[in-house]
Amino acid sequence: ELRRRMQIVFQDPYASLNPRRSVGSIVGEGLAIHRLGTPAQRRERLAQLMEVVGLQPES
Repeated sequence: ELRRRMQIVFQDPYASLNPRRSVGSIVGEGLAIHRLGTPAQRRERLAQLMEVVGLQPES
């Protein structure tokens, strides 16, 4: 049932992200839209996630 309702969304990887925005801004947008935590909690979570994937957290 679930497989029949799902579909593949093809996406151009070079056009999908704005290179002028920071990683924190792009990922943080989803957290903010879904109102996950306070702004301070979102910043802390972004820093944790960036460290997990080997990126330097933003200052």
